[in-house]
Order: sequence, then structure tokens, then C-alpha cells
Amino acid sequence: MYAKSILPALLAVVALVSQVDAQVTARSYSTGGVATANAQGQGNVQLHADASAANGGWANANINGSGLWGGRAEGLSVAAANGGFARSDVNSHAQGWNARSYGESVAATNFGTAISEGNAFARGNSQAISRSAAFGDFGHARSRSDAEAYAQRGGTSFAQSDSVADALFGTAQSQSGARAISDFGGTAVSRGQAIGLGWGRNANAGAFAESQGYFGGFSQSNAYHLDW
Repeated sequence: MYAKSILPALLAVVALVSQVDAQVTARSYSTGGVATANAQGQGNVQLHADASAANGGWANANINGSGLWGGRAEGLSVAAANGGFARSDVNSHAQGWNARSYGESVAATNFGTAISEGNAFARGNSQAISRSAAFGDFGHARSRSDAEAYAQRGGTSFAQSDSVADALFGTAQSQSGARAISDFGGTAVSRGQAIGLGWGRNANAGAFAESQGYFGGFSQSNAYHLDW
């Protein structure tokens, strides 16, 4: 039921994304709703914001990114609403030599409310990946994911954070977070993941991982949480 009802809006978004080849793009599509897409970029970036609305729905997709001083930032924000309200906000920033950031956020609703955020920050010789998703079927689903990676003086850092919140006739809220910091030739790897669902009505999740590596050392941390 859910997949079929929101399918037209999602297909429209997929069609838009498949045609994107510019550095910064913002596209919207509506068949009886309000769809807004905003994208802003500075420096070496590849950013896309796509919104699709149907049956009186309201979809708002926003993305902001910057790739400066040798860094590259990429990201995708997608919001699709078949009735109800869907919002997706993404920040992707990479600063310094070989810094890479990728933020992705998807919010979809079927006559409900879904809010999704995905933020990735990378500085120095590091990579930050953040993914967030929120779906909502007659309920409220909220997802947030943050990944921060910082490296300096020969250090290497990698941070990844995944968050999924899916609500079917209920409320699901999911959070995640990963932070990696390295210095003086150290290596830090951090991964955090939180899921949600809420099929048993109401759900919550959390998960945060942080690792620090210094003076040639290696540090790794992983966090995972699942709520029903």
C-alpha cells in the first residue's frame, strides 16, 4: 500500500536525478502539491536537490556544500510527498587537501510527516560519509545522521554514519553520529548506525561512535542500535 501510493512521486524524483550532470542542481516536480528544491555550493562540489509532490503534499529539499583548499564535497537531497509533508536537509563540507565529504538525505511521506537530515564534515586528509532516510506512512518519522572526520599533520580519518527511521501508522525517530580525529600520523576510523522502524508503534534509537588516533596509532570505534 505504502509503496504503491508514493511510487509516482518517487519515480519522478529518480527521473530527475538520472538526468543530472551539473555541479549544482535544484529540481522540483509537482502533480497537485507544493515542491521546492534549493541547492548552494562553493568550490569543488557536486550537489543535487530534488523535490516531488503529489495529492496536495508538500516536499522541500535543501542542500548546502563547499569544497575548499583541495577538498571536494558531494551530496544529494531528495524529498517526495504524496500528501503530508516531507523535508530533507543536507550539509556537506570538505576543507583541506584530500578532504572528501558526502551527505545524503531522503525523506518520503504518504499523508504523514517525514523529516530527514544528513550532514558530513571533512577536514584535512579525511573522508566523511553521512546517510539519512526517513519514511512515514500516516505517522511521523524523523531521521538524523552526522559524520565528522578531522585529520592534520599526516593523520588519516574516516567517519561514516547511517540513520534510518521508518514509521508505519506510528512514530519513529532515529539518530546516529560518528566522529574521527587523527593527528601526528595517526589513523582514526569511526562508524555509527541507528535504525528505528516503529512498526510496534513508537520507536527510538540512538548510536554515537568516536575514535581518535595520534602519533602513528590506530583507533576504531563502531556503534549500532536498533529499535522496533
